Amino acid sequence: MSAALSIRNLTKHFGPAEVIRGVNLDVEQGEIHAVIGPNGAGKSTFFNLVSGAFRASGGDILLHGERINDLAPQQIQQRGLSRSFQVSNVFDNLSVFENLRCACFKNSGAGYVFWRAATSMGGANRRAEEVLEMIGLQALRDVPAGALPYASQRALEIGMTIACDAGVVLLDEPTAGMSNTETGQAIELIRQVGADRTLMIVEHDMGVVFELADRISVLVYGEIVATGRPEAIRNDPRVKEAYLGEEAA
Repeated sequence: MSAALSIRNLTKHFGPAEVIRGVNLDVEQGEIHAVIGPNGAGKSTFFNLVSGAFRASGGDILLHGERINDLAPQQIQQRGLSRSFQVSNVFDNLSVFENLRCACFKNSGAGYVFWRAATSMGGANRRAEEVLEMIGLQALRDVPAGALPYASQRALEIGMTIACDAGVVLLDEPTAGMSNTETGQAIELIRQVGADRTLMIVEHDMGVVFELADRISVLVYGEIVATGRPEAIRNDPRVKEAYLGEEAA
């Protein structure tokens, strides 16, 4: 299986502080790959580097073999990598459907053409309808995003992340703050989204991680200390010591 995303000797310094310290990681085509680690391990910084929000101090980030280190986030998205955020990032005053349509504009080739009515952009409208059905929010189609329950906002954000047809998707804490029922629904949605995509997920809920992930990488103080299948990670003494503790038993 070939790598959709390859990280080579990735480093990030903030002044004298080295936050990411020589990370090497391959995310295989079509897998769900979870990145876990204790608070302060560098997970958010790592995601920001891969998605282009931060510029790396050293190393390479390769998307399908193409170096993307120096590209802006929108350029990286155009090459097929999109991300969600830990805090819901939706347009509160727009409806669910309008949020999805905004996310579809660039993929349809429409761009932001202010003199054209959005309703005339057929490609974006059709794709928004497809994603709306996928995320199960048809009944809330015309509801302002800011009025949605929290779990529905998270589902909408995942929908906006995949609306551009990105083949590689980064999900940052997709189940944070959800009830058990909501988490179960989110797991099913993530499985559906991952059926024909490559997913990399940062997640604190170990139940979610072990249920969803094909492979898991453990980031501790800016370094990957272990990568493997869920059972191997569950039983790895380095992981138990660094992060999982009694949860791995």
